[in-house]
Amino acid sequence: MSRPPTPVAGPTPRRCWHWLLLAVPPVWCIGVIPLVNRVDYVLGSIPFLLVWMTLGVLIGSAALAGVYLVDRSRGDADRV
Repeated sequence: MSRPPTPVAGPTPRRCWHWLLLAVPPVWCIGVIPLVNRVDYVLGSIPFLLVWMTLGVLIGSAALAGVYLVDRSRGDADRV
């Protein structure tokens, strides 16, 4: 008769490089505003800073989706 496997005390260490994607939205929206605020470009009647922040929301959503997809493919999304 074989012995059942012993449970591991915690999650197995894995590379979590994809979690670095979560640093992209704050850097995009907050870190670069001093540089973007100097741009006088206007798209139609929309200021460039508003276009920049809207793109930041889209890029932030894509970063979160990327982290979720990688976690789900590894089976980590079911653990939470």
